[in-house]
Amino acid sequence: MAEWALHCFKAYDIRGIAYSELDSAFANRLGQALATFLDCSALAVGRDIRESSPELHGAFVQGLTSSGVDVHDLGICTTGALYHATSVLEVDGGVMITASHNPPEYNGFKMCRGTAAMAGEEIQN
Repeated sequence: MAEWALHCFKAYDIRGIAYSELDSAFANRLGQALATFLDCSALAVGRDIRESSPELHGAFVQGLTSSGVDVHDLGICTTGALYHATSVLEVDGGVMITASHNPPEYNGFKMCRGTAAMAGEEIQN
């Protein structure tokens, strides 16, 4: 992917078609960008069971760690478990790799700053 798929940046998450709109290069750059934007030292990261989640997860985590972020990898978990982890682990926020209720060809990233879900301008900018 040569460019950011800006239409994938929604009001409450980043979501698009896996392997075309959201690929491993996108996930890696997103990890780097989020690390810079949040200026964080540790994040919790979880993923769902979608076929594309392991690849996106690996690239995203690599982007975070290359930016100096300590990753608390929750593995396969629910979005609720990720939100809970942000309140009990010593982390600056969390990211869930999931497309929730969308069709299986989609995937996405739900992000938290601290224990609060990121939304609106925090995602759009």
